[in-house]
Amino acid sequence: MINNEAQLQQAIEQIQGLCRAIDALRRDIFPKNPRNFAIMAEGPVDEIRKLQSDIDAYINRLEAVGKTA
Repeated sequence: MINNEAQLQQAIEQIQGLCRAIDALRRDIFPKNPRNFAIMAEGPVDEIRKLQSDIDAYINRLEAVGKTA
């Protein structure tokens, strides 16, 4: 759960790092074995989805506070 701007920034940086990792897998593994790429990328993709969900929840909370203020 994200509770402040610092945690938001950290989540964004984690997503960027995971995207770089997937890109490296795509470059190195996908041309040789697409199935292995899909299996190896599954964990990072799941983590990106979780982080994005946390970001969405944080932004929704901020929007709700803004509407009541």
